[in-house]
Amino acid sequence: MILEARDIGWSARGKPIISGIDLVVNEGEMLGLVGPNGSGKSTLMKLLGGIPRPTSGDMVLKGRPLQLMPRREIAQLVAFLEQQSETTEAFTVKDAVELGRTPWLSPLQPWSPEDDRIVAQALADTDMEGFEGRSWTTLSGGERQRVHLARALAQRPEIMLLDEPTNHLDIQHQLSILHLVARLPVTSVVALHDLNQALSCDRIGVMASGRLVALGPPQEVLTVERIGAVFGVRTGIVVDPTDGASMFRFHQVA
Repeated sequence: MILEARDIGWSARGKPIISGIDLVVNEGEMLGLVGPNGSGKSTLMKLLGGIPRPTSGDMVLKGRPLQLMPRREIAQLVAFLEQQSETTEAFTVKDAVELGRTPWLSPLQPWSPEDDRIVAQALADTDMEGFEGRSWTTLSGGERQRVHLARALAQRPEIMLLDEPTNHLDIQHQLSILHLVARLPVTSVVALHDLNQALSCDRIGVMASGRLVALGPPQEVLTVERIGAVFGVRTGIVVDPTDGASMFRFHQVA
Protein backbone atom coordinates (compact mmCIF):
# COMPACT_ATOMS: atom_id res chain seq x y z
CA MET A 1 0.00 0.00 0.00
CA ILE A 2 1.42 3.35 -1.05
CA LEU A 3 -1.68 5.59 -0.92
CA GLU A 4 -4.87 5.13 1.06
CA ALA A 5 -8.18 6.93 1.42
CA ARG A 6 -10.00 6.19 4.66
CA ASP A 7 -13.70 7.04 4.60
CA ILE A 8 -13.01 10.35 2.87
CA GLY A 9 -15.62 12.84 1.78
CA TRP A 10 -15.67 16.33 0.36
CA SER A 11 -18.45 18.90 0.28
CA ALA A 12 -18.91 22.20 -1.53
CA ARG A 13 -21.21 24.85 -0.04
CA GLY A 14 -22.60 22.20 2.27
CA LYS A 15 -23.44 19.80 -0.57
CA PRO A 16 -21.65 16.41 -0.49
CA ILE A 17 -19.72 15.79 -3.71
CA ILE A 18 -18.14 12.49 -2.68
CA SER A 19 -18.58 10.53 0.53
CA GLY A 20 -17.55 7.32 2.26
CA ILE A 21 -14.63 6.52 -0.04
CA ASP A 22 -12.32 3.73 1.12
CA LEU A 23 -9.53 3.03 -1.34
CA VAL A 24 -6.11 1.41 -1.11
CA VAL A 25 -3.70 2.02 -4.00
CA ASN A 26 -1.07 -0.71 -4.24
CA GLU A 27 2.52 0.09 -5.04
CA GLY A 28 3.35 -0.38 -8.71
CA GLU A 29 -0.19 -0.89 -9.97
CA MET A 30 -2.17 0.98 -12.60
CA LEU A 31 -5.56 1.71 -11.07
CA GLY A 32 -8.31 3.01 -13.34
CA LEU A 33 -11.26 5.13 -12.23
CA VAL A 34 -14.37 5.14 -14.38
CA GLY A 35 -17.84 6.57 -14.00
CA PRO A 36 -20.31 8.89 -15.70
CA ASN A 37 -19.87 12.67 -15.74
CA GLY A 38 -20.51 14.12 -12.30
CA SER A 39 -19.78 10.86 -10.49
CA GLY A 40 -16.90 12.39 -8.51
CA LYS A 41 -13.85 11.03 -10.35
CA SER A 42 -12.05 14.38 -10.68
CA THR A 43 -12.81 15.34 -7.08
CA LEU A 44 -11.42 12.03 -5.83
CA MET A 45 -8.30 12.47 -7.97
CA LYS A 46 -7.65 15.90 -6.44
CA LEU A 47 -8.13 14.55 -2.92
CA LEU A 48 -5.68 11.74 -3.60
CA GLY A 49 -3.14 14.43 -4.51
CA GLY A 50 -3.84 16.49 -1.41
CA ILE A 51 -5.66 19.28 -3.28
CA PRO A 52 -7.93 20.06 -1.48
CA ARG A 53 -8.03 18.38 1.90
CA PRO A 54 -11.03 16.14 2.53
CA THR A 55 -13.83 17.53 4.69
CA SER A 56 -14.07 14.12 6.36
CA GLY A 57 -11.84 11.07 6.64
CA ASP A 58 -8.10 10.74 6.21
CA MET A 59 -5.57 10.41 3.39
CA VAL A 60 -2.40 8.40 4.03
CA LEU A 61 0.69 8.57 1.79
CA LYS A 62 3.41 5.99 2.41
CA GLY A 63 2.15 5.48 5.96
CA ARG A 64 1.97 9.20 6.82
CA PRO A 65 -1.06 11.51 7.12
CA LEU A 66 -1.14 13.42 3.85
CA GLN A 67 -2.55 16.58 5.42
CA LEU A 68 0.48 16.85 7.72
CA MET A 69 3.09 16.56 4.99
CA PRO A 70 4.77 19.67 3.47
CA ARG A 71 3.52 20.51 -0.03
CA ARG A 72 7.06 20.27 -1.42
CA GLU A 73 7.48 16.72 -0.10
CA ILE A 74 4.12 15.67 -1.54
CA ALA A 75 5.16 17.10 -4.91
CA GLN A 76 8.32 15.00 -4.85
CA LEU A 77 6.19 11.88 -4.46
CA VAL A 78 2.99 12.67 -6.37
CA ALA A 79 2.46 14.24 -9.80
CA PHE A 80 -1.05 15.31 -10.77
CA LEU A 81 -2.15 15.81 -14.37
CA GLU A 82 -5.44 17.68 -14.37
CA GLN A 83 -8.15 17.20 -16.98
CA GLN A 84 -8.06 20.90 -17.90
CA SER A 85 -4.97 22.98 -17.19
CA GLU A 86 -4.51 26.15 -19.18
CA THR A 87 -2.45 29.32 -18.83
CA THR A 88 -2.12 32.73 -20.42
CA GLU A 89 1.62 32.89 -19.70
CA ALA A 90 3.94 33.14 -22.71
CA PHE A 91 6.42 30.29 -22.42
CA THR A 92 7.87 27.51 -24.51
CA VAL A 93 7.33 23.77 -24.37
CA LYS A 94 10.69 23.32 -22.69
CA ASP A 95 9.82 25.97 -20.08
CA ALA A 96 6.60 24.10 -19.28
CA VAL A 97 8.30 20.71 -18.90
CA GLU A 98 11.10 22.19 -16.79
CA LEU A 99 8.47 23.20 -14.21
CA GLY A 100 8.28 19.52 -13.31
CA ARG A 101 11.70 19.77 -11.72
CA THR A 102 10.64 22.57 -9.31
CA PRO A 103 10.03 20.32 -6.25
CA TRP A 104 13.63 19.08 -6.46
CA LEU A 105 15.36 22.47 -6.74
CA SER A 106 16.69 24.56 -3.87
CA PRO A 107 19.54 27.01 -3.14
CA LEU A 108 21.62 23.97 -2.19
CA GLN A 109 20.50 21.96 -5.22
CA PRO A 110 20.29 24.27 -8.27
CA TRP A 111 19.56 23.24 -11.84
CA SER A 112 22.07 20.69 -13.12
CA PRO A 113 22.86 18.64 -16.25
CA GLU A 114 20.87 15.81 -14.68
CA ASP A 115 17.77 18.02 -14.75
CA ASP A 116 18.42 18.70 -18.44
CA ARG A 117 18.66 14.96 -19.06
CA ILE A 118 15.39 14.25 -17.23
CA VAL A 119 13.53 16.96 -19.17
CA ALA A 120 14.90 15.67 -22.49
CA GLN A 121 13.81 12.13 -21.62
CA ALA A 122 10.30 13.31 -20.67
CA LEU A 123 9.97 15.09 -24.02
CA ALA A 124 11.15 11.99 -25.86
CA ASP A 125 8.78 9.69 -23.95
CA THR A 126 5.77 11.83 -24.91
CA ASP A 127 6.81 12.20 -28.56
CA MET A 128 7.48 15.94 -28.13
CA GLU A 129 11.12 16.03 -29.23
CA GLY A 130 11.68 18.96 -31.57
CA PHE A 131 8.94 21.02 -29.92
CA GLU A 132 11.20 22.49 -27.21
CA GLY A 133 11.20 26.03 -28.63
CA ARG A 134 7.55 26.13 -29.64
CA SER A 135 5.35 28.68 -27.90
CA TRP A 136 2.56 27.26 -25.75
CA THR A 137 0.01 29.38 -27.62
CA THR A 138 0.79 27.66 -30.93
CA LEU A 139 0.09 24.14 -29.68
CA SER A 140 -3.01 22.08 -30.40
CA GLY A 141 -5.07 20.63 -27.56
CA GLY A 142 -3.47 17.23 -27.99
CA GLU A 143 0.04 18.68 -28.04
CA ARG A 144 -0.68 20.62 -24.85
CA GLN A 145 -1.90 17.43 -23.18
CA ARG A 146 1.34 15.67 -24.09
CA VAL A 147 3.37 18.58 -22.70
CA HIS A 148 1.46 18.33 -19.42
CA LEU A 149 2.29 14.64 -19.26
CA ALA A 150 5.94 15.39 -20.03
CA ARG A 151 5.97 17.86 -17.12
CA ALA A 152 4.54 15.19 -14.83
CA LEU A 153 7.18 12.70 -16.02
CA ALA A 154 9.94 15.27 -15.41
CA GLN A 155 8.75 15.49 -11.82
CA ARG A 156 9.99 11.89 -11.37
CA PRO A 157 7.23 10.99 -8.89
CA GLU A 158 6.48 7.67 -7.27
CA ILE A 159 2.75 8.14 -7.93
CA MET A 160 1.11 9.68 -10.98
CA LEU A 161 -2.50 10.86 -10.82
CA LEU A 162 -3.83 11.31 -14.35
CA ASP A 163 -7.30 12.79 -14.85
CA GLU A 164 -8.36 11.97 -18.42
CA PRO A 165 -4.78 11.85 -19.81
CA THR A 166 -6.05 10.93 -23.28
CA ASN A 167 -8.31 13.99 -23.48
CA HIS A 168 -7.83 15.87 -26.81
CA LEU A 169 -5.47 13.20 -28.17
CA ASP A 170 -5.88 11.38 -31.47
CA ILE A 171 -6.26 7.61 -31.27
CA GLN A 172 -2.57 6.93 -31.99
CA HIS A 173 -1.41 9.13 -29.11
CA GLN A 174 -4.18 7.87 -26.82
CA LEU A 175 -2.81 4.36 -27.16
CA SER A 176 0.84 5.40 -26.93
CA ILE A 177 0.24 7.46 -23.76
CA LEU A 178 -1.63 4.64 -22.02
CA HIS A 179 1.08 2.14 -23.01
CA LEU A 180 3.72 4.55 -21.70
CA VAL A 181 1.94 4.97 -18.36
CA ALA A 182 1.57 1.19 -18.04
CA ARG A 183 5.34 0.71 -18.64
CA LEU A 184 6.51 3.37 -16.20
CA PRO A 185 8.09 2.14 -12.95
CA VAL A 186 5.57 4.15 -10.92
CA THR A 187 2.18 3.70 -9.29
CA SER A 188 -0.56 5.33 -11.35
CA VAL A 189 -4.21 6.22 -10.83
CA VAL A 190 -5.92 7.07 -14.13
CA ALA A 191 -9.42 8.48 -14.59
CA LEU A 192 -10.81 7.35 -17.95
CA HIS A 193 -14.01 7.72 -19.96
CA ASP A 194 -13.27 4.91 -22.40
CA LEU A 195 -14.17 1.59 -20.76
CA ASN A 196 -12.29 -0.36 -23.42
CA GLN A 197 -9.12 1.56 -22.52
CA ALA A 198 -9.80 0.86 -18.84
CA LEU A 199 -9.57 -2.88 -19.51
CA SER A 200 -5.77 -2.54 -19.64
CA CYS A 201 -5.59 -1.40 -15.98
CA ASP A 202 -4.62 -3.77 -13.18
CA ARG A 203 -7.72 -2.83 -11.20
CA ILE A 204 -10.79 -0.67 -11.84
CA GLY A 205 -12.75 1.51 -9.43
CA VAL A 206 -16.26 2.47 -10.52
CA MET A 207 -17.67 5.79 -9.29
CA ALA A 208 -21.39 6.61 -9.20
CA SER A 209 -23.16 9.49 -7.42
CA GLY A 210 -20.08 10.39 -5.41
CA ARG A 211 -19.37 6.90 -4.14
CA LEU A 212 -17.02 4.08 -5.05
CA VAL A 213 -19.48 1.33 -5.92
CA ALA A 214 -17.06 -1.35 -7.16
CA LEU A 215 -13.34 -2.09 -7.07
CA GLY A 216 -11.39 -5.01 -8.46
CA PRO A 217 -9.97 -6.62 -11.61
CA PRO A 218 -11.52 -5.23 -14.82
CA GLN A 219 -13.14 -8.51 -15.85
CA GLU A 220 -14.88 -8.79 -12.47
CA VAL A 221 -15.89 -5.15 -12.14
CA LEU A 222 -16.91 -4.15 -15.67
CA THR A 223 -19.81 -6.55 -16.06
CA VAL A 224 -22.63 -5.98 -18.52
CA GLU A 225 -25.05 -5.59 -15.60
CA ARG A 226 -22.94 -3.02 -13.74
CA ILE A 227 -22.23 -0.97 -16.87
CA GLY A 228 -25.96 -0.85 -17.55
CA ALA A 229 -26.79 0.21 -13.99
CA VAL A 230 -24.06 2.87 -13.72
CA PHE A 231 -23.88 4.27 -17.25
CA GLY A 232 -27.44 3.66 -18.43
CA VAL A 233 -26.46 1.87 -21.64
CA ARG A 234 -26.91 -1.63 -23.01
CA THR A 235 -23.59 -3.39 -23.49
CA GLY A 236 -22.47 -6.23 -25.68
CA ILE A 237 -19.09 -7.94 -25.71
CA VAL A 238 -17.36 -8.59 -29.03
CA VAL A 239 -14.11 -10.44 -29.72
CA ASP A 240 -11.43 -8.99 -31.96
CA PRO A 241 -10.72 -11.72 -34.53
CA THR A 242 -7.10 -10.55 -34.94
CA ASP A 243 -5.96 -11.13 -31.36
CA GLY A 244 -8.93 -12.57 -29.46
CA ALA A 245 -9.24 -9.53 -27.19
CA SER A 246 -12.69 -8.76 -25.76
CA MET A 247 -14.19 -5.30 -26.29
CA PHE A 248 -17.39 -3.56 -25.29
CA ARG A 249 -19.99 -2.38 -27.76
CA PHE A 250 -22.52 0.07 -26.42
CA HIS A 251 -26.17 0.68 -27.35
CA GLN A 252 -28.53 3.38 -26.18
CA VAL A 253 -31.30 2.17 -23.93
CA ALA A 254 -34.60 2.45 -25.79
